[in-house]
Amino acid sequence: MTARKALAILLLLVSALFVSGCTGELSAEEIAEQMQEKEASIQDYSYTMHITSHFGEQTLESEARLLQKKPDMMKTVTMEPEEEAGSIAVSDGEVMWTYDPKTNTVMKMEMPDTPVLGEIDYTGIIAEFLNETDVSLLGMEEIDGRSAYLLETSPKEEGEGIQFVDGMKLWVDKETWMPLRYEMYDSDGGLMIELEIHDLEVNQGIPDSEFVFEVPEGATVKTVDLDSFELPEEMTLEEARESAGFEILVPEYLPEGYAFNHSTVSNNSWIAPEGQAFETVSLTYENEEEDAIYLSETVYEAEAPEAPIMNTTEDVSINGAKGKYLAFGDMKILSWEIGNIDLSLSASLEKDELLRIAESIQK
Repeated sequence: MTARKALAILLLLVSALFVSGCTGELSAEEIAEQMQEKEASIQDYSYTMHITSHFGEQTLESEARLLQKKPDMMKTVTMEPEEEAGSIAVSDGEVMWTYDPKTNTVMKMEMPDTPVLGEIDYTGIIAEFLNETDVSLLGMEEIDGRSAYLLETSPKEEGEGIQFVDGMKLWVDKETWMPLRYEMYDSDGGLMIELEIHDLEVNQGIPDSEFVFEVPEGATVKTVDLDSFELPEEMTLEEARESAGFEILVPEYLPEGYAFNHSTVSNNSWIAPEGQAFETVSLTYENEEEDAIYLSETVYEAEAPEAPIMNTTEDVSINGAKGKYLAFGDMKILSWEIGNIDLSLSASLEKDELLRIAESIQK
């Protein structure tokens, strides 16, 4: 189960657990019914979200302001450190606007039709979450001046639950039953991610004008057709080589038991601003236990964008080329360049083994 999916399901589960006043076992049907009843009373909410990610001894912090109003209005403003303004995403339910002040570029896209609440199989997805995860109530604590229930989750079996996350704590507001804080841990008990909610306000009557976007003066506007987007299909290495616009590099060395599984080829030309398009080839290698090695190769139309996360990494050398090494929980990541190709190698392997694979990849 992916982290995004598991978090979403957990949020649905939380309100049901406490609106019922029961910390014992509930059926998936009871949880879904009570969750919908509680959710129906919330018409709008807003908060500031602060995220701290831990990479070894380094940390990366980010902050955003979020507003939501039923039925489908939303606004997110990213607060960039030491800068006047960050990126903005606004939707009035019909059109989504995103704005990047660094490039002075606006993306406009019509929102696709989404299922109404009653058409989603909550019973099925919550039952799946309960089958994979143990959820327990540890007690009460105060977060940002609000009384909160403290929950703890852990996978019932190794390999289940949230991918790359071994355990999680969640603080839930006693008054609104909305999450106020998360902490995610790796298999060694190390803290990976902290997410805390401040200035939470519920049903304050947020005006519709908050979700109206005005294009900044001089900004470039690109209209995006979401109907043209398709997930990249899995293909063989030979098919990927025929499809890709550059030479695909492959490792000469793999740890014992690993073999090629599939590849994908994708590009962002349908959504990228002028001069920011790129093409990516992803190669996946797996062993019989379904442990995976992921190799991503990207060629940019222009200069590759700078990733803030790379400021927290360790410098390494790969065949004489400068590279970056990052440990994020159990996942280890290497990034480096060969010619005009940006490579990223990730797996739950030791650093030396990852470097050996990387050094076997040459033109």
